[in-house]
Amino acid sequence: MSGKSESSNVNRRHFLLAAGSVVATRSFAAGKDVSSALAPPPLPMAADYLVTIDITHPKVTYSTPAQNDASVLKKVKPNETFTWAVKTPSNGQYRVTILFLKTTPFDDGHGHKIFAFQGDAAHGGAGGTIAASVTNATYKYYVAVFDDDTGLTTTDDPKIIVGDGDSAEAEVALALDDLKDAYASLSSKPKVQRQIESVEHKLEHVIDEVKK
Repeated sequence: MSGKSESSNVNRRHFLLAAGSVVATRSFAAGKDVSSALAPPPLPMAADYLVTIDITHPKVTYSTPAQNDASVLKKVKPNETFTWAVKTPSNGQYRVTILFLKTTPFDDGHGHKIFAFQGDAAHGGAGGTIAASVTNATYKYYVAVFDDDTGLTTTDDPKIIVGDGDSAEAEVALALDDLKDAYASLSSKPKVQRQIESVEHKLEHVIDEVKK
């Protein structure tokens, strides 16, 4: 999902609240097992993935020097480095927050997981290094950019796929989690919730079949 819209599920609502706090106070309080979330390592000197977040159009886009569409980065390897920088309409000042809610492939080089990164134009954005011990998996993360010139906050949720990504069972489980998040945010639309329930049951059946 892309754009400058309101939250579409519970996780995104939580993220927007956190992002608003970051924009207002330049501080971040992350969740469980994040002993180093407040002090991520400095930006890599020469990143393997220099990701440009382009917010100059209504739909957020991502690119790297080697990949025009970097909204999903595949075959990422342990110990590879990332930097996220932002292209704004005026190429001016910005603040960016990168947030992993449930799991993260990043650590501080000493085994401490990092779930959140902060950066700004003056420091070249935000970034870090994939953990050496990370295994094949798909990681959804959340992006919030505050454009100092326009005063607007842009949010989005791209992905990083380490190695071959998740197994088929895990991919279906991720889809099921997303549906449950959507269900929780649609309490005012019971008809849509019933449709989601139907899809959830089908996905649960698929997971049971994959396990056989």
